[in-house]
Amino acid sequence: MKALFALTTAAAFTVAAPAFAAPNYLFTIPAQHLDGALIALGEQAQISIGGIDPTLARVWSNPVRGRMSVRQALTMMLRNTGFTFEQIDSRTYRIVRAKQLAKPAAPKRVTPKPPQVKKGPEPARPIFPTEQPKPPEAEIIVTASKQDQELNGYPGTVHIEKIDGIDLGRNFGTTALLARIPAIASTNLGPGRNKLFVRGIADSSFSGPTQSTVGLYLGEQRITYNAPEPDLRLYDVDRVEVIEGPQGTLYGAGTLGGVVRIMPTLAEMGALRGSMNVGRSLTQGGAAGFDLAGMVNIPLAQDRAALRVIGYREVEGGYIDNATLAARNTNRSKIWGARANLRLRAGDDWTLSLSAAAQNIDTADGQYAETDQAPKTHAARIAQPHDNDFKAINLDVVKAWGSLKLVSSTGYVRHELSETFDATGAFGQPGTLAYTGRNDIRLFAHETRLSRRTADGGTWVAGVSLLRNVDQINRSLGPPGAPTALVALRNSKSEIAVFGEATRRVAPQWFATLGGRMIYASTIGELSTSSRAEFEPRRAQLRVLPTVALSWRPNSKTIGFLRYQSGFRSGGIEISGSGLNTADRFESDTIQTLEMGLRIGGSGEGNGARLSGGVTGFASRWSHIQADLINTAGLPYTANIGRGTLYGLEANGQWRVTDGLTLGGAVILNHSGLTKPSAGFDDAGQLPLPNIAKVSGSVNLAWAQSLSESVTLKVDGSLRYIGASRLGTAPPLILEHGETLQADLSVALGAGPWTLTLEATNLLDAAGNSFSYGNPFTVAQGKQTTPLRPRSFRLSARVAF
Repeated sequence: MKALFALTTAAAFTVAAPAFAAPNYLFTIPAQHLDGALIALGEQAQISIGGIDPTLARVWSNPVRGRMSVRQALTMMLRNTGFTFEQIDSRTYRIVRAKQLAKPAAPKRVTPKPPQVKKGPEPARPIFPTEQPKPPEAEIIVTASKQDQELNGYPGTVHIEKIDGIDLGRNFGTTALLARIPAIASTNLGPGRNKLFVRGIADSSFSGPTQSTVGLYLGEQRITYNAPEPDLRLYDVDRVEVIEGPQGTLYGAGTLGGVVRIMPTLAEMGALRGSMNVGRSLTQGGAAGFDLAGMVNIPLAQDRAALRVIGYREVEGGYIDNATLAARNTNRSKIWGARANLRLRAGDDWTLSLSAAAQNIDTADGQYAETDQAPKTHAARIAQPHDNDFKAINLDVVKAWGSLKLVSSTGYVRHELSETFDATGAFGQPGTLAYTGRNDIRLFAHETRLSRRTADGGTWVAGVSLLRNVDQINRSLGPPGAPTALVALRNSKSEIAVFGEATRRVAPQWFATLGGRMIYASTIGELSTSSRAEFEPRRAQLRVLPTVALSWRPNSKTIGFLRYQSGFRSGGIEISGSGLNTADRFESDTIQTLEMGLRIGGSGEGNGARLSGGVTGFASRWSHIQADLINTAGLPYTANIGRGTLYGLEANGQWRVTDGLTLGGAVILNHSGLTKPSAGFDDAGQLPLPNIAKVSGSVNLAWAQSLSESVTLKVDGSLRYIGASRLGTAPPLILEHGETLQADLSVALGAGPWTLTLEATNLLDAAGNSFSYGNPFTVAQGKQTTPLRPRSFRLSARVAF
């Protein structure tokens, strides 16, 4: 490590701060080794920090998030680390060991001298551990608002989940979020095959030509459009933000339910560090698995550039048997992935960030069972594998002029999916048949925006965006190894948009928000063997998506809001449910949502709030609902099923019982129905929308106890209940599933850079049916179930250096 620690940052801004700006800075510094944390603080406050102690690189800092002075930030960061600071002048600080600051000697008796007039400001005295002021309230920033709004100033329902502390969730994908944020729901087809839903906005159980109802982002980059979510592993991820409700104004088409934004940890300037994770898992009645991951952060070019690389490999042991093939634990998944981030400080407050990500998921067989077989067993003549191969690259350019911020992001995604099903008996054909579906998705997205936070608590953002998504679908059917092409469909969708949103104070405690997005969307659909010569595959439309909100902020920890939001999904071309080689249009769908909520208590480290939480009620009207369906022959198709309404109530709370113990919980009540079904879907009238339970909820516990100066014990547990729901809204998919209860528990022992973690998932070994689907060609028999993964244990070790 370093024998001499010294760091210096630039001392001047290129553009002067506005005259009304307070002498505070907005800090976003996660917990990390102390030398790297001090570098980040120096960069963000444009000050110089020096220190000569070589052990700084081995000490873990406290996180610092919020708007505060440099002295407050250093106090928060250095609390209980054994270090403190001395202020040399207004722009220079020095880090020293707390024990080096000896108690002052008793004053000598001297003859008093006449008072003298002081010249200049009195030097700031160092803060001793026994004299540390109460830490300032940490300010949590909602970056998904694209305006860096404070959490307690955002007029909507939002969740921010930190992926730090103990290891629970680090080696999982989005399933790690389900127990913590009940507003998120998911299908359970298997790794890399699932659809996410937020706030009950669920169209169907399958992925096809329709856009997802949730916008999924990796940092600034949109990573899905009409694909299942790629189930990215949460290694080296700082936090996940979830914004509920339609987000058409800021995010465009396809965000009817909300936005899920995964925020990875970016490369750190001037810090050479790394970490390694290794884990071994055992599943009761199933096969073993393992996971291995590593991260390295490398400083480059004299602290003006840094590279961060993450790689991982996992094997999830199978637990489903195939009776026909006499094979056990067939649904094994192999996962490998890597991410890299290169950050450059180009000078004059310009920052460039180039990121790349890749992940492959290969699963050997479906994870469904059948009720006429032994538990956790299905019968199929062939294995039914599925693959999800994901690649992405993105360039972010950021520039700050005081409180004015420019962000320009350009990204490209290549997403390849394939799945195979046992189609024996389909269409009356003899012998064993295999059905294969392949999707090749290419997504390009660009956005440039300007945003600003004003002195009175207001914000504004304005920008332009471009998007193009091309989806090539190929389907085949035939004997294994000799398939016959059924159909090839290509949908190309393009969007050009301008958008803006502003929040302004209109009275001492009241703020108004107004925003809108004008979007031009076009679709071109091509079917290789259409039987309709007059079929017109092109369509275009112009949409305006408004947002209006009124919020009440009586103090810094309370906000009440009333908000109207809207969203839409563009139409497209689909393979008709009436035949193999025919095509039809499906129309655009739209949603309008009104929500009213109250959030109290604030959140974040060191804020002093014992109680926090919120409650939100909402009502939505969803017109011309698009849905990916399955016909009675087992083949997929897409249709507009009608108009639906949704009503819901969500409540969540957190109680910090002691400094080390926190209890939390949430409950969601949903009521939905297809109130005006389209022609051909009359049987679905008044049925609830799919995959959304009327009641769901969770409770969480987090406890930490210091056993010594360097050893900490942490416990994290969750219990989640999901009520009953339906697989779909039209035959043969009117099948029930749900009514599951899952408990997870994690115990971690940390000693310096080492962490040893024991995790238990599905601790109660619940075996409820989470999803009534596994094979489209036999789903109509109503005997398919998807059991929860049996009780599993994982022992892992992590070291940071």
